[in-house]
Amino acid sequence: MGSLLQDVRYGVRTLLRSPGFTIVAILSLALGIGANTAIFSFINTILLKPLPVKDPQQLVWFGSGRERGNMQGTPGDAVALFSWDGYQQFQKNTSVFSGIVAIGSRMTPVYATDASGLAPAADANLVSGNFFRALGIAPQSGRLFDEEMDRSPGGNPYVVLSDGYWERRFHRDPAAIGRSLAISGHSYTVIGVTPRGFFGLRVGETPDFWIPLSMQKWMPGGEDFLSDRRVQFLSLVARLKSGVSLAQAQAAVNVTFQQMLPAYLEAGAPPEDQAQIRAARVEMSSAERGASSLRRAFDQPLRILMAVVGLVLLIACANVAGLQAALAARRQRELALRVAMGAGRVRVMRQLLTESILLAAVGGFLGVLVAQGAGALLVHLISTGPRSVPVAFDLDPVVLAFTSGISLLTGLFFGIAPAVRAGRLDLNSSLKDGKSGMASPHRVSFGRAMVVGQVALSLALLVTAGLLLRSFRNLVTAETGFDRENVLLFKIDSRASGYRQDQRLAALYAALEERISRLPGVKRNGVSLRSFNEGRWMEGFAVPGLKLTDNQRITTVNFVTPAWFETMRVALTAGRSFEPRDRAGAQLVAIVSESFAARILGGPAAIGKDITMSPLGSDITYRIIGIARDVKVSDVREKPESVTYIPLAQTPVFAGNLAVRVSGDPAPVAAAVRRAITETEPNLPIRWTTTLASEVSDSLVQERAIAQLSAFFALLALGLAAVGLYGTISFSVARRTAEIGVRMALGAERSGVVHMVLRDALALVIAGLAIGAPLAFLAGRALQTMLYGLSGMDTLSITSAIAVLFVVAVVASLLPALRASRVDPITALRYE
Repeated sequence: MGSLLQDVRYGVRTLLRSPGFTIVAILSLALGIGANTAIFSFINTILLKPLPVKDPQQLVWFGSGRERGNMQGTPGDAVALFSWDGYQQFQKNTSVFSGIVAIGSRMTPVYATDASGLAPAADANLVSGNFFRALGIAPQSGRLFDEEMDRSPGGNPYVVLSDGYWERRFHRDPAAIGRSLAISGHSYTVIGVTPRGFFGLRVGETPDFWIPLSMQKWMPGGEDFLSDRRVQFLSLVARLKSGVSLAQAQAAVNVTFQQMLPAYLEAGAPPEDQAQIRAARVEMSSAERGASSLRRAFDQPLRILMAVVGLVLLIACANVAGLQAALAARRQRELALRVAMGAGRVRVMRQLLTESILLAAVGGFLGVLVAQGAGALLVHLISTGPRSVPVAFDLDPVVLAFTSGISLLTGLFFGIAPAVRAGRLDLNSSLKDGKSGMASPHRVSFGRAMVVGQVALSLALLVTAGLLLRSFRNLVTAETGFDRENVLLFKIDSRASGYRQDQRLAALYAALEERISRLPGVKRNGVSLRSFNEGRWMEGFAVPGLKLTDNQRITTVNFVTPAWFETMRVALTAGRSFEPRDRAGAQLVAIVSESFAARILGGPAAIGKDITMSPLGSDITYRIIGIARDVKVSDVREKPESVTYIPLAQTPVFAGNLAVRVSGDPAPVAAAVRRAITETEPNLPIRWTTTLASEVSDSLVQERAIAQLSAFFALLALGLAAVGLYGTISFSVARRTAEIGVRMALGAERSGVVHMVLRDALALVIAGLAIGAPLAFLAGRALQTMLYGLSGMDTLSITSAIAVLFVVAVVASLLPALRASRVDPITALRYE
């Protein structure tokens, strides 16, 4: 232990004697380790970390946990959403679980008011009464729900607050317990607060509060899902009993499920529908890590970024290893003297490894600080809309262990080669070499090899970044079928306004359009159920006299006002648009997309044909009056799909989007529109305001984040490689000072010396490019599925990366070359 402390003290003194080397090494390692820590923290949070509940390994989903929304129909195929009646049946008949809980498959936006007035919009999650007990969650304050909450629909007006909402709304005031909140016209009592860090069962989503499922009918919209077994709106999670496997649980669940299915068989139902119901099944999966839309969106990007920052760390290690090799070469005589005086080769090797690990330890400590800033940046990059994604950099034991581990491995990685070289010193030649003679440029071959490796890895990273940036540019400029420019979007919450889905709601939309159309700067405006990237309303349909396959008879439905097509500039290719005459009591009409008409209805011959759908629970027949240009609904990558447009005046639903096409500065128009909405209907909340262009851009958050981060890390790698090249060439020039002096004394021109040094540097770069080209090819192949509009072997990306590397190499080598050309021959001949 005493000799180890001695090595540490001597190592600290040695590093302080070379402040330039020490600073460059520590900063290189801090950036590399910090980047790896930040990305791993998010991989841990989003992909790896179990739920913060009791024994999460015992939890299983009924289904995959991915399905969201409300499905109104009959079971079919793999069922993952369930009705309230189905949940109660499972609770009665399944014996392999110690508890089954039900949660609303999506959060409900609400507005909670108290004596202080209207608060910002909040997200509520409906849960069964046993939700908290089954998960093993204890209250931070007050109490939580119990099984009694499920027994009397409408009789349990209670809410449990999340820790975050308690802090934002009530400033952690204990008196909040027992306070009343008005939600959708009903009074609820706050009974408790969940512990800090608990967010439920979906990673990346934190409800502001939880409400008993027995209060579902009294939520905004007033629809009663509890009494209709055909409405499947619940996700189910169960806790396995000890010794029960997932396969056993799935078998038991499907026995119960098959007993439930006869209730869905209607007399006279078509044989294919009956066969579909009988074939329905439940496929169970682990819920240990919860469910997450972030996991699906960022699984592949985070893994790619982890590989990228791993390469950055390798380049940083190569950088430090090359610099340390140069420093060790300068210390060669010192190390030889220590061995000659009896220190022992193992002790000398241990000394150099100690210095390497000291550098890595300090780099790791600073890397944690770098990671905190990088984590905040990553949250910003993956967040869209008015609220940031509720995940953040978290120094939990797993992340700290990871950082400590890579710091130790990093120190060993870049320190082992110089240590081994020191252990093989030839004492005679090292002691005689001292201060005379001319050094060959190959005396620092290890450092040169490290530069070649840095260039190779940098080329792969630059090509990767170029491909991702160009792909992102292609996505941003991709055709969507509508004009996204100069359109303001107001996210209205008509569900929370107190209206029902009837003609009063249709009259509200018409009044909004008429009032807003008179505002200065407004060209057109229209209301729609969905805007871009807001999910789909999928609806089955039938065409009289036409037999369709299961894949053919599904369409995406959007409910719109007549002016919506002109506002979005979605052109009609045949027929007519909706008009004021298409109102309640008139012939029910619809407009279909080009793809729908071409695939199903014979193209232009679709005009005048009827389709039958059940958007509100009962069959309705619509007459097709127009064919609209294909638009992309949720993703700029998607292929044209079947879309059906229905006028809101004839089938009123809770629409959430008001699109306003403006001319000139949108800011004053936005303020005027907000006032007009409030004047038209004071009880109509506006959740937030954005633009259609921003909405399209926000749908590309995954691609934007990975492109920007890849570009940043590629530039960081390029900078590290430049530092490594500069250090190696500088050291080579210093070792060859006497040689350069002899050359100049014999008549060599200064330009010739510059060319000699640059030629030496470019030889390293060319070798690195030769090794890096196959790596770049493999990187392009690996990225092929993520690219849009180009191949993995994109010529422009590759040639640009090579050009950038050459320019950086010339710049990094030019200063040592110019310094070499200014050597005084007399001084050089007397060097050392």
